Amino acid sequence: MIFTAKDVCKKAITVEATKMMSEVRDTMLKHNISRAIIEHNQKPVGMVTEKGISRYLYRENNDKSLDEIVVSKAMREPLISVTKDTDIKACAKLMLDNDISSLIVAGEVEGGGEINIFTKSDLVKLYADNYKGKFKTSDFMTKQVFTIYPSNSLHTAVKILMKNKVSRVIVTRDNRIVGIITAKDLMPITSFVEGDKLKPEKEKEGFSDLAAIGHIMIAGDIMRKPITVEATDDLANAAQIMTDKRISGLPVTNTNSGELEGVVTKTDIVNALMASSQ
Repeated sequence: MIFTAKDVCKKAITVEATKMMSEVRDTMLKHNISRAIIEHNQKPVGMVTEKGISRYLYRENNDKSLDEIVVSKAMREPLISVTKDTDIKACAKLMLDNDISSLIVAGEVEGGGEINIFTKSDLVKLYADNYKGKFKTSDFMTKQVFTIYPSNSLHTAVKILMKNKVSRVIVTRDNRIVGIITAKDLMPITSFVEGDKLKPEKEKEGFSDLAAIGHIMIAGDIMRKPITVEATDDLANAAQIMTDKRISGLPVTNTNSGELEGVVTKTDIVNALMASSQ
């Protein structure tokens, strides 16, 4: 089977570079998306994501409202693009080599002039629909998993995510999964638990007390019950679950013992798609 960018791309949601972050946030919520293309003079000039906005706000540590901040401040550039005829294998390699989760499709698609885009999620769906029986979950799962106990502080969870640049930490007890915490779960309190990054003058104003929230709250307070897959499951089944539940990773358990063996992510699925296309 040969697939190209044309098979997975769709019209991108775009916003003008002069728009305020509050407007972009509302647009993302309206369309239930995590990224939008920034355009200027009807040309794509960058991209903004939920994570990008959060990082900007936490890094700048200012008191401005979202109505006062131009979205281009949190924009990522330059954009990486492909043509509608670019082979999916080449697209997947571009994503992995550049550590990005989406690609712009340049040129016209179906005769239209709109800006088009596709993401890792689109590639995961493509895999789920077309590669059943190709690989087992264990063939591509990531064996290195970062775990904490239910009684660990949230500060510990945040440190693990930031230090290792991962999006999730698995909560275990006796090497059995009891919960999961993702970067998105921690976004509302990240600025509080990053106590070491608070400015000294802010500490004098009482912000140091807020930093303690990360130590008082524990993993068990916010962890969610995860959906899991077994190591011997069809990888396409894991891809289908990710697509249906709109999640980016699944803990993998041993088929016999039920113990944690690894985690399978969208990136792992994209790697499998590359291998499938060979």
